[in-house]
Formats: sequence, C-alpha cells, structure tokens
Amino acid sequence: MRSFKQKVSDSFDKGCEDYDSNSKLQKDILNELINFFVDEIEDKKTLKTLLELGSGTGESVKLFLKKLSLKEIHLIDISRKMIEKSKKKIDHKCVSFEQKDFDAFENFKDFDLIFSNMSIHWSNDFLKLFSRIIRSMKKNAFLIISFPNSKSFQKLPSYQRNLINKFPDTEDFIKILDTEKFFFKSKEINHNQKFINFFEFLKNLKTIGANISNKQQQVSEIFGLRKEKKKVIISFNISYIFLKKIKD
Repeated sequence: MRSFKQKVSDSFDKGCEDYDSNSKLQKDILNELINFFVDEIEDKKTLKTLLELGSGTGESVKLFLKKLSLKEIHLIDISRKMIEKSKKKIDHKCVSFEQKDFDAFENFKDFDLIFSNMSIHWSNDFLKLFSRIIRSMKKNAFLIISFPNSKSFQKLPSYQRNLINKFPDTEDFIKILDTEKFFFKSKEINHNQKFINFFEFLKNLKTIGANISNKQQQVSEIFGLRKEKKKVIISFNISYIFLKKIKD
C-alpha cells in the first residue's frame, strides 16, 4: 500500500500540467503572503538566501526576484514533475532545485528566509515540522508561511467536512514559540470559492493534485455526492505567519 506521502507525490505529478491554469486561489494567497512579508521587513538587503518548502511550479520565485536581491534560492518539492516544470520556467543562476519531502529536510540553518505557500499542511506532523524549523533557524532569519487552518470549511455539513483533511490550528503553533527568541505576527483571511455542488469542488482539487486524503474513505461516499445539486461556498480560512528569530 502506498504511503500518504507517496500519494501526495503521485497526485501532484498528475496535477502538474494543469496546475498553473487552475490555481487562482493559491496565486492570490501567494501575493497576499509576499506583500505581508515585504510590508513587515525593514532591511531587505540582509536577505541573501531563500529556501522554499513545497515550491510547486516556481511561481513565487518570479515575485521574489523582483523584490529581493537574493544570491541563492533553493526550491524543494515532493513532486518530480513540479520540479521539472519549475526548471523550465526559471532560468536564473542563483536558483537550485531538489525533489524532496520537506519532512525529511534538515538544513534550515543555512537560509536567511524560509518560505512556504499553501504547502506545510501536507506534512505528516505540522507541529513537529514547525518545531524543527524554529529550532534550526539562525538568528535574524525569517519564516514566512501560509496554510488553510482549522477554521476552514466550517459552513459545510459534517458529512462533507469529514471528507476533508484536518488542517493546522494556528494557536498550536503559537503555544510552542518562545516569545523571547522570536518576533511573531499573523493574520487570517477568509477566501471563498463557489461551486455548483460539493462534488465539483472535489473535482477542482483533483485538477491540481490537491485531492489526497489522509483519511480512510469509501469510494461510494465520494461518488454518492454526484447526486447532490446544491450549490456550495467553500470557505478557506488562511493563516499568514511572519516569524523572525531575534535571539539564539
């Protein structure tokens, strides 16, 4: 039986070709996250090295290259095809690529800026990954992340919510932070999408490879939703986190 992470890799391989044309939500959140970061940072010239976790097709790199004078950008993604596509889109000598599960990455201390847009929730253990990152970060390094949080999809009936993965709770991240060592700022924005029914929402996730479940589900449960005709509003409650290590 394939592991959850193997399913994630295979699914995003399949969704790679259509990802850019079907990921408006992810791009809107990316722009919001980068603007959030740029508005908060005082001296952009100190940032020379960037690590992106779950880099997808490389859309964020184009924005960062316009806003920062980076000397090294390292992109990692679990999907081989996502990495291949980003290589075709990005022709810059400072950018390197690696197909890797970010749960297995260790060299966080090497980077001034660690960035992840709508990816960290694919971790096998959100809090464990977050803890490893903040323990490893060097002084004056930044962690900038966005993710759908546990307040998402609250308007859906329970039988539909039960088909969706569990998402991180921002408060859990805050609880493990040492406030003497870190400057922390966050915000939440609710992003809504309309679909003709819930099954169409699931199909939309599949087009970009984001339909992987870490729950045991019966195929009949999902395909039974084909009969439902009621329009749905899918509410993505997104956490935007800005973190700077101010003391070792």
